[in-house]
Amino acid sequence: MSETEQEDNSRKKKRRIIILILLLLLLLSIGSCAMWQFSQPKADPGATVQAHEGKSDEEVIAELNRQAEESRMTISVSAKPKLSDGKVRVNVSNVAENKFSQTFTLSQDGVELYSSGLIAPGEVVEWCEAPDAHEGSATVTVQGCDPETGAPSGNPQSVAVAIVAASTAGGE
Repeated sequence: MSETEQEDNSRKKKRRIIILILLLLLLLSIGSCAMWQFSQPKADPGATVQAHEGKSDEEVIAELNRQAEESRMTISVSAKPKLSDGKVRVNVSNVAENKFSQTFTLSQDGVELYSSGLIAPGEVVEWCEAPDAHEGSATVTVQGCDPETGAPSGNPQSVAVAIVAASTAGGE
């Protein structure tokens, strides 16, 4: 091989090495950008943006209190539901002041014993059919629902209760 051919091969080799180094640097920077992008916290899809610029602290607090009051829901259930002939006296009341309809479930030992339909504000479910219920701890889970569509709204709230046997002397 002549000297010019050797120099030409050497240049080609250097050029390939430089191109490989540039490609590696490009891949490293793309990978770094991708890692940075994926490591960023994701926005909460349920979050809302509030503009409080130009408002006093009192105005911001009043607005937040108004929003909290609009979404507030009172839950009323019997702490000691009575069991009688396969029925449980739960006394689940959707108080009239609530703006949401409600549904509830009665569960015991990890098993759902009863699931209600929609209960409008001001309505009460006194007794529910639960033939597998027995004395002991249970859970009543209340879910707020959109009054127009009946779709679940917000987070369900669970209440621990103690099912007791109904007394036969009280006529319940």
